Amino acid sequence: MRIQLYDRGLPPGKKLFTDLQAVCQKLQIDNDPEYSHDMTRVYAMGYQGNTVLLIDGEVALIDKYPSQKELENIVGDFVK
Repeated sequence: MRIQLYDRGLPPGKKLFTDLQAVCQKLQIDNDPEYSHDMTRVYAMGYQGNTVLLIDGEVALIDKYPSQKELENIVGDFVK
């Protein structure tokens, strides 16, 4: 499973990444999530936003900052 968070470096995005790391650890996901400030890649895919979360190449969130529990549910849906 590949989890990538693209963010402009804004505080909500940084918190989302911290929560994402905790969720991955809790769900025992082997690969660490990736964090990038290079927005050109997601823009080239046609997605616009300040924060874009991709899970296995699929968009999971754009400019949404769920609670850690909600994030766990979102990531959990991709694990199944």
